[in-house]
Amino acid sequence: MSPPKLTEPLTRGWTLTDGALSLIASEAWAASRQIYRAVKKTDLHRSSWLSDKGDCSAYLKLENDQVTGSFKARGATHKVLSLELDAVRRGLVTCSSGNHALAFLHACSLLPSLRGPEWSTKPLIYLPKTVSSAKASRLREQGAQLVLHGDDSVEAEREARRAAAERRMTYVSPYNDPQGTIALELLSQLPSGQLDAVFVPVGGGGLISGISSVLAAVRPRVRVIGCQPANSCVMMECVRAGRILDLPSRNTLSDGTAGGVEEGTVTFQPCCELVDDWVTVEEHEIAGAMVGLKEAEGISVEGSAGVSLACFLKTQEQWRGKSVAIVCCGGNISDATYAKAEQLART
Repeated sequence: MSPPKLTEPLTRGWTLTDGALSLIASEAWAASRQIYRAVKKTDLHRSSWLSDKGDCSAYLKLENDQVTGSFKARGATHKVLSLELDAVRRGLVTCSSGNHALAFLHACSLLPSLRGPEWSTKPLIYLPKTVSSAKASRLREQGAQLVLHGDDSVEAEREARRAAAERRMTYVSPYNDPQGTIALELLSQLPSGQLDAVFVPVGGGGLISGISSVLAAVRPRVRVIGCQPANSCVMMECVRAGRILDLPSRNTLSDGTAGGVEEGTVTFQPCCELVDDWVTVEEHEIAGAMVGLKEAEGISVEGSAGVSLACFLKTQEQWRGKSVAIVCCGGNISDATYAKAEQLART
């Protein structure tokens, strides 16, 4: 089913601080006028379970219901639909832990119907060897050309960039196209002044840099909380050091946020300047949040969404009487991974 089209810009009637937008926030405005041909405005669900626990109004931004099962459909669609024909004809290549790959493939598949048959392309997708079997199988079923390389997203990205340069293909980054349209939707879905904080899972930083840039431009009083698994909190450590670090990551339920931060990424500066607080959570806390949400409200999310849920639960006493949004960034989870989460949650 085709996603619904919005009848007017999400930004109608808003006043911007300082009379100007950052480059990333500007991109969000541009994306909001293009992407809804291929993605949908996801629901903002008030969670009774989390609201009761925190004695607050806790809302879930349900990106797990996005067209490809995660927020990645937004950035990939905007980037691919912005390419020139020559760039598409040279061939498209990306890398991903899974969700961006699904989104990238979806966006590429829309090119012939939106632009014409000459825009048809069969993209090449690099993934780390640790990608979930559910995500890899779904990509193969859709006819994707897959290359598995390395143990995390940084190793896969380096190889994808090298291969793209060698073959003169067009490389599409999994995170350097920030996802600011989520913030635009949040502000349109909650009455003005009724949002105090947003909890955002962080890997390469595309999601949080987009959200924080838009909020800084429109609602700077809203606090932005960066959420990472303790087993792979590379971006947080880079921010604390003030530079990109080459740090190891351990296995985590949050495979969508696992791995390092690439040198030169546009997301690092917003993470340094616009993220108000950082919270990390252990694997049993991620598992408990995932299982708790499924049992309480029947909503199934993947590990990276479990991270933002767990970070709220860890800090819930700070938000009594407040209104918070928690970004449930994806719902692409295998039965085996959920079974592992259930086991961890009960130990």
